[in-house]
Amino acid sequence: MSVEESFLRCTACEQEAEHVVVYAGRFVTQIQCAGCGAVTRLDVSEAYLPDLRQRISSKPRRLMRRLRRDPGELATTLPSRTLSKPGRMADEFRAVWRSRRER
Repeated sequence: MSVEESFLRCTACEQEAEHVVVYAGRFVTQIQCAGCGAVTRLDVSEAYLPDLRQRISSKPRRLMRRLRRDPGELATTLPSRTLSKPGRMADEFRAVWRSRRER
């Protein structure tokens, strides 16, 4: 899961304002207007699982590409990223579940 900030036009207050955009994998699950606080949740559950399957199956190729490109960088980041991956995946699942449940 990642959180980004973007300047968008709010569908609730019709003003251009900063918005917090929450992603689960490649999908936007939630957008919140910093101006009025309106929250828009997008149910991505149907598309998320096939995308997750594709991301998992392509991981070995992506790791090999990174290893060839910069072995030192991969060696230094892989241990910490491996340890943090379960928590990051749990955050993604929660974001997808929340967007589905609260529609």
